[in-house]
Amino acid sequence: MGSVMTWTNRLIGAVALLWLALAGPLTAQDSAFAAIKRVNDRTITQFELNQRVLFMQLLRQPGDLLEQAMNDLTDDRLRLWAAEQLNLTLTPEAVELGMSEFAARANLSTEEFLAAIAQGGVEAQSFRDFVGAGIIWRDVIRTRFAPGVSISNIEIDRAIAAGRTAGGPVKVEVSEILLRTNAGDGVDAMAVARELKATVRTESGFAAAARRLSKAETAQQGGRREYVLLSELPAAAGPQLLAMKVGDITDPIAVPGGVVLYFLRRIGLDAGEGSGTTTLDYAQVLLPEAGAVEEAARLRANVDTCDDLYAEARSLPADRLLRDQTVEGAVPADLRAELARLDPGESSSTLRRGGFRVFVMLCSRTPTTAVAPDREEIRSLLLNARLAALAEQYLAELRAEAIIVNP
Repeated sequence: MGSVMTWTNRLIGAVALLWLALAGPLTAQDSAFAAIKRVNDRTITQFELNQRVLFMQLLRQPGDLLEQAMNDLTDDRLRLWAAEQLNLTLTPEAVELGMSEFAARANLSTEEFLAAIAQGGVEAQSFRDFVGAGIIWRDVIRTRFAPGVSISNIEIDRAIAAGRTAGGPVKVEVSEILLRTNAGDGVDAMAVARELKATVRTESGFAAAARRLSKAETAQQGGRREYVLLSELPAAAGPQLLAMKVGDITDPIAVPGGVVLYFLRRIGLDAGEGSGTTTLDYAQVLLPEAGAVEEAARLRANVDTCDDLYAEARSLPADRLLRDQTVEGAVPADLRAELARLDPGESSSTLRRGGFRVFVMLCSRTPTTAVAPDREEIRSLLLNARLAALAEQYLAELRAEAIIVNP
């Protein structure tokens, strides 16, 4: 019996050796196309990762390219998976058009662009895959969200009044709180962000929370950031900040590895300090400190426009009611900050001047541009910004729910 088992084992061993001899050793090419990650049953290969890194190098993208390439490829798999759930498919014509549009950014035809990246080791199919994932994602967002998104006339009016849609890129002064979702301390970052949004009411309160909780580099400065381009902030922040007043806080925004809140301190066009891109028409009523709170409340209850103030303040000396119309940059800083918090017809009474409480009312805020804004163009701009925010949030949800395996 023992000899039979020995002979059988030898036969099995011989067959195995023969199979290995026929199959040959694992080649570098086999290894390159082996799966290194699986995202919802869609694989990422070492070859694809290498190709994406090379492509990013050719585009001169900064940062840790290996990590960024893997994150981007993971997101591409999620985009394709989402499209599959909606039965959306790509047409060759759509991909060719997308490739042409991308190449045109470098003032090249598609053929010239493919030849250029080929010299850097990037294959045409890798470029097609990159473009295709972006196109199908656009279709996913339009199909899933566009029917339910609308831009109101009030939002358009506010964008026009704030001068945020014409004359140059929008810049903002914000404070930020960044909460990490991978801190490992069991804290629900989104829940904390929602609690802050619901309870913080002032800039000082936001700054205190930033010093206590924020993981951003700005934490010790109370989260303060000086003027930055709106385009430099997460995509989901743009449409919120465009529609906000100074002193408002955004809803929690999901970002890679965390959740962020922004407190709006100032917003305007990138045309330099005191550029005068907006004209302010405003009124000030100087109220004696004694009884100022009650008088301010009475005025607020009885006036709807600045013109109504003339009748209400007729018992005061003439120099107590001031009406000015001037470019925003020429308004004193503290008064400008106060007016930035107001919509036309709104008022405040927190400022003080030489023993008086100042009742401030904004009459109008008008962009000083010779060309009337195109409302439909503004609607389209705000709609695209809103969809971009929804896309970012949806992608974050897909990441959180995905089944990701590293073989």
